Amino acid sequence: LRFTPNQRHRVWEKNCVALGLASGFLEPLESTNIHLIQRGIIRLMQTFPQVINDVDIAEYNRQAAAEITHIRDFVILHYHATDRRDTPFWRDCAAMDIPDTLRHRVELFRQSGRVFHQANELFAENSWVQVMLGQGITPKQHHPVADLMGDAEL
Repeated sequence: LRFTPNQRHRVWEKNCVALGLASGFLEPLESTNIHLIQRGIIRLMQTFPQVINDVDIAEYNRQAAAEITHIRDFVILHYHATDRRDTPFWRDCAAMDIPDTLRHRVELFRQSGRVFHQANELFAENSWVQVMLGQGITPKQHHPVADLMGDAEL
């Protein structure tokens, strides 16, 4: 399956708002398009001005870009953190440069076991933790509160 991931830098341009596949495409396996359509409509309803203005358009575009960035990072994590090296595809995935936003998130988890959910982010903390642990990324430390809990509570 061949595809080219891409996104519009400005999904709201003048009097036109791109939703769904018209706004961009990340990858087919995670299937986030329905979510992005719903969030785009909700975001439009929240920011829809009486008169179209640059401030509302800029905020809409900022939120849309942040949402795509979070999803992009989550998808890349699956491919980059894999232990598979059996084909050129998987070797390329493991060797690829990753965005600074993802690098920060992985290093934070690796050092402290912490994952933070950001506003309007599709994937919750437990999703990030499950993928990182499943891909062999284990924290070097844990939160001190865990020491106060018994095995049954953990």
